[in-house]
Amino acid sequence: MLAALAVAVFVVLSVAPASADVDDFSYDSFEADHWLIRDGGGRSALYTTETLVARFPDFDQNRGIVRWLPRTDSGIDLATTVTSVTGADGASIPWWTESDDDWIYVLTGNDDYVRGVQTYVISYTMQDVVLRYDDTDADEFFWDTVGTDHAQPFASVTSRVHVAGGAADGRLDGRAYCYRGAAGSTDQCEISPPTPAASWPDAVNAWASSNGSMDAAAGAVTITADGGALGPYEGVTLAIGFAQGTFAAPSPPPPPPYPWWEWIVPVLAILSGIGGLIFVIVMKIVLRRNPDRSPVIVQYSPPEDESLTLSAGVLDVPERALAAHVVDLAVRDRLEIRASGDRHEPGDFTLVLSNRSELEHDDKRVVDTLFGKSSAPGTEVDLGAFARKPPTRAVTYVRRIDDFTLQRGYRAKRPDGIDLIRAAFQFGGLGLAFALFFFSSEAFSVLDDIGQLGNTLFFLAIGSGLFAGFILPMFSLPTTVLTLAGGMHRTYLDGIREYLSLAEEDRLRAAQSPQTADLVTSGRRTYGDEPNAPGADVVNLYERLLPYAVLFGMERQWIEVIRAVAPAAIVAARVSLFDIVVSDSLSDASGSIGRLAATPVSRGSSSSGGSSSSSGWSFSGGSSGGGFSGGGGGGGGFGGR
Repeated sequence: MLAALAVAVFVVLSVAPASADVDDFSYDSFEADHWLIRDGGGRSALYTTETLVARFPDFDQNRGIVRWLPRTDSGIDLATTVTSVTGADGASIPWWTESDDDWIYVLTGNDDYVRGVQTYVISYTMQDVVLRYDDTDADEFFWDTVGTDHAQPFASVTSRVHVAGGAADGRLDGRAYCYRGAAGSTDQCEISPPTPAASWPDAVNAWASSNGSMDAAAGAVTITADGGALGPYEGVTLAIGFAQGTFAAPSPPPPPPYPWWEWIVPVLAILSGIGGLIFVIVMKIVLRRNPDRSPVIVQYSPPEDESLTLSAGVLDVPERALAAHVVDLAVRDRLEIRASGDRHEPGDFTLVLSNRSELEHDDKRVVDTLFGKSSAPGTEVDLGAFARKPPTRAVTYVRRIDDFTLQRGYRAKRPDGIDLIRAAFQFGGLGLAFALFFFSSEAFSVLDDIGQLGNTLFFLAIGSGLFAGFILPMFSLPTTVLTLAGGMHRTYLDGIREYLSLAEEDRLRAAQSPQTADLVTSGRRTYGDEPNAPGADVVNLYERLLPYAVLFGMERQWIEVIRAVAPAAIVAARVSLFDIVVSDSLSDASGSIGRLAATPVSRGSSSSGGSSSSSGWSFSGGSSGGGFSGGGGGGGGFGGR
């Protein structure tokens, strides 16, 4: 069955439609007569005559048919022997057999093409076709009269089992079932009660006598099953139960252990996609983890000697770095923000350089990014034009934020072992998926033997392997990880976030404790004309934290906090700063540059397979109603030549 499924997958994935081949024909009918006897030693023996009416196309495509018959059933030798192959009414036709370890192939025809309706009558014998199943407490003829390994539809299928008189006495009433459909199907088909058998053909009587069953036709009964019409890869299976001891029936031996690769390959293919996805998710969490395990303490003042650019790198939000640093420079009066129009778009704002003196290293880098290295106080930048077509220096600034944190020892490169493990998932999964796809019919019989579940696992394994090979690489992982120094800075920033989230009463209590109240007014810039006026220290503190609110995406809420505590005159003086933050104009401009910076930079089937194969193993019977199509012995397959 997996061979057929692999072919189906290939047809779906192929760009060009498959061309016609020798399997493109149909059967008008299939009739099988099975004569079942008990030989002189009590063993079961079977004489089968199959009449197949094939309908070939009216052009030169086929020279005949191929019918493959099993040589073993559940590890038991069937001693399969083909006795004759004829055409309609016993007409002589060319035929010969070939064989391998599992099958005998009956091939008909010669080099001449055949067209239209052709009849083939194949007779063969087998032994030990009745097995003893412990789960049904019976000897069972559990037989695939039509196997599921065929690409042709059958317009009608009829099977008759003629049970010799001596064996018929051991038949169990109500223990005859017929199953039809794809491999693993439990759909039942019509089966008639036993009726007295007509006279047996001379050839069958002679065969029965030669096997020690004299006068086998006396007292024989016939059980007829109507399988109806079958589609490609559908079969009919019969299950007839006899009292234990009716035959000297062997029990199916345990199957030989599968080679390790037959079960480990599909398992590894499934794990490559599912395990690879879990690995990537876990690594995302681990690589973003803060190595500093210290408790977060509420912090109300910016960290000393640490720039907004560095903080953006530690928080892994480089796209917000420029916006936060511009706000920080504006709060410290290093640049001025002018507004016009409706103040909703980046083009409504202009940045003006106020003072280049005493700029620290990262401050100077940001000023150079905005205004250029040769800029002087009074230099203006239209924020809208800057965002629409940012200069190369702006994109480079954002791209190098990770490098800055690496140079400062706040981040380290991602461990190489993670990339090796991820590559193993990706390339291993892809290789396993292709192995399953191209070699399923020959190699992975372990999936065949578990029926429909095997089909599900087959597709799951291929899909999982392809996911690992093609989709898993699309999941990004952080290229750097926080060091302990970076983790300590991250913990401090988390303390600021906690402070920004506090209620007003809690914020004032945290900022004006006896130990820290004198630090509120000791910031880098005194606020307004009266730095010691009532409330000035709180406003100063709140403004100094505004750039960090931008980093955390809390700028709107924090502007409202400042407006609530600041005098009206101060709010009016800061209206352009507040508007550029609240309108998201600055964040949008910074984000567009960040997206540019995130853009990567360019640097230079087998014809003899069988899902209904008797070379597999049957562990349970079907005469109690628990069987399924393709679950018995016999079967084999059909094809054209």
